[in-house]
Amino acid sequence: MLLRAAIVILVMLNLGAAGWWLFQPSPAAGATSAAAAPGLRLLREAAPAGAEPAAASATPSPVIAAVGAPATPAVAAASTTSGSITPVAAAEQAPACLRFGPFADPAARNGARAALAASGVTATAFDERARGVRGWKVFLPVQPSREAAVALAERLKAGGVADLFVMTQGADANSIALGRFSSETGARRRQAELQGKGVQAQVEPVGGTPAQAWLDARLPPTADRAALARIARSQPLDCSQLR
Repeated sequence: MLLRAAIVILVMLNLGAAGWWLFQPSPAAGATSAAAAPGLRLLREAAPAGAEPAAASATPSPVIAAVGAPATPAVAAASTTSGSITPVAAAEQAPACLRFGPFADPAARNGARAALAASGVTATAFDERARGVRGWKVFLPVQPSREAAVALAERLKAGGVADLFVMTQGADANSIALGRFSSETGARRRQAELQGKGVQAQVEPVGGTPAQAWLDARLPPTADRAALARIARSQPLDCSQLR
């Protein structure tokens, strides 16, 4: 009798245990791992409800694109443009100045000045005085031959011009000397006297560096350098030294 009761009790206990195992609630799939450690989360996992992860990842952050990602062609072109155009434009707009000459005489300089003005360039004339000269001479240039020089001298004497001499030696041979003076003022006075008699005499310093005629000009941005070079010989000039 006791044995039967013990067997019944054991059977009931086994059935109860089996039922508890069969019908107990199953734990959430990620509960254990979530409870064990919080873990790291990407920014796109923390997007607000309703946001589309694909759209968020398709547009990179401006900071990331600037630091870690290679620049796109448009960005590269923009950076190249912003970094190179400004110096080139500044260089093109920098002022350019030239010094034209020296010219043989003021008349030649005046002709070049008029040609430059026609090309849109305004030039300033100035003269460099002769340096280290020993005197000044008044003369007529070398004639084609000795006979031509003697004949010219005879015509000058007949026209009332005295104090002349036909040069016979050196580079001045067959020229007509009309006077030599210690100062330019005296030489110019003699030249004016001869011009009053119809004689176009010339004046030059003796020795040293003769006076020179020049033109200084600041070029406009549209100046044609090749055309200017055909008008007169020139050299670069610092615009701070412009006359």
